[in-house]
Amino acid sequence: MPLIHKILHPTDFSHNAEGAFQMASALARDYKARLFLLHVMLPPTAPLLVEQSDNTPEGLKKRFPWPKAADPQLNVEYRIAEGDFAEEIIRFAQTANCDLIVMGTEGRSGLNRFLTGSVAESVIRKAACPVLTVKTPPATPVPHAQPGEVMNVRPLGANLSTTKTRALVKARDVEVIRMVVFAGKEIPTHQAKGEMIVQCLEGRIEFTSLGKSQTLEAGHMLYLPSKEPHSLKGIEDGSLLLTILLPK
Repeated sequence: MPLIHKILHPTDFSHNAEGAFQMASALARDYKARLFLLHVMLPPTAPLLVEQSDNTPEGLKKRFPWPKAADPQLNVEYRIAEGDFAEEIIRFAQTANCDLIVMGTEGRSGLNRFLTGSVAESVIRKAACPVLTVKTPPATPVPHAQPGEVMNVRPLGANLSTTKTRALVKARDVEVIRMVVFAGKEIPTHQAKGEMIVQCLEGRIEFTSLGKSQTLEAGHMLYLPSKEPHSLKGIEDGSLLLTILLPK
C-alpha cells in the first residue's frame, strides 16, 4: 500500500460505525497519519442562528459525541458538513487531499440515515482515493424488560444520536417501543396491529394520520385506533414512546 498521510472516517456516531473507526485509528497509528472524522448532517428545515454555533476545532469536539481513540497520540481532527451524505464525503476527501477513506457499510439499524449500503457504494464508485469498507459485526440482542423491572424512558439528550429504536416491552397484550427518528428521516405509511398511544419524548416529529399532519414535540401525546394508517418524518432528531395494545 502506498504511503498514507491523511485518512478520512465518516461517522454517524452509531455502534455500526465503531468497527470502521477502530480500523481507521489503527491505520492512522501505523502510518502516523492525520485522521479526519467527518459527520454529515441533512440541511436544516428551518433557518438556524449559525452565529450561535461554535465551529472552532474545540467547539466541534464538544458539540458532538465523537468516538474516542484509544491512543491519545493520534492526530485527530473533527469536521461537519451539510448536504447529501455521499457527495459531502467525496467532496471533503478531495478538498483535504485524503489518501484513504475508511467507512462502515451500514448506518443506524432499523432507521438507516447515514452509512447505508447505497452511500458506501456511491463513495466507492466516485472517490478519487481508495475506499476501505468495514462490515458491521452482528449486534448483541437487547433483552426486553422483565415483569416488575423499572425502565428509564427519560429523554435521551446527548445519547440520542447513538441510540437505536428498540422494543422495551413485549408481552401477550401490549408492546412498548422507543422509536428514534432522526431529522429528515421519513417512515412511510404503515399501521400498527392494535390501538396505539404515541408520546413524544424529545425533538420535533411530523406525524400524519386521520387525514392531517401534526407536529409532535416533547410532552405531546396522541391516540390512534387499531390499524390506522400513519407516517412520520423527523423535523429535528427526536424519540417517541409507542404503546401498542395488541388484539387478543
